[in-house]
Amino acid sequence: MSSFDTVILPARPEDAPWLHELHTASVRALCSGHYSADVLEAWLWNRAPSGYFAPIERGDLFVAERGSRIVGFGEAAPGTVIAVYVDPADVLQGVGTAILRHALARAHREHADPVRLEATLNARDFYERAGFREVKRSTVKRNHVDVPVVVMEYDAVRP
Repeated sequence: MSSFDTVILPARPEDAPWLHELHTASVRALCSGHYSADVLEAWLWNRAPSGYFAPIERGDLFVAERGSRIVGFGEAAPGTVIAVYVDPADVLQGVGTAILRHALARAHREHADPVRLEATLNARDFYERAGFREVKRSTVKRNHVDVPVVVMEYDAVRP
């Protein structure tokens, strides 16, 4: 399958349980080679499907579907790509690229400056291949644990 088989749709409240499951599976499978088990557990601790309701209601969260199955999701707001997550069973099939393209288009709405994101260590190369450049290394707090991230910027012409 290719990114052409992937349909991007607004997330709905009834998608929240699946988004939570996909998010957890993606972090555990795709980030485990770059983060310790303690960091991953702190990152995922205390998450629940209800945590997706606010960005769904704002219209910032969207899903990637193939057939009738959610294979990934993204979140973006003006000036920032907040999330790009792919089901581990669907990596390297164009899903992440389709999500990122949609996220960039959303991030450029009402925003003319470069778009920023905080990339996980495992996703840094993916974003670099898409045209982002590393600005700095940083950390984000997740349940009192520092999670290393790479702050990246996309300043190419709007998609």
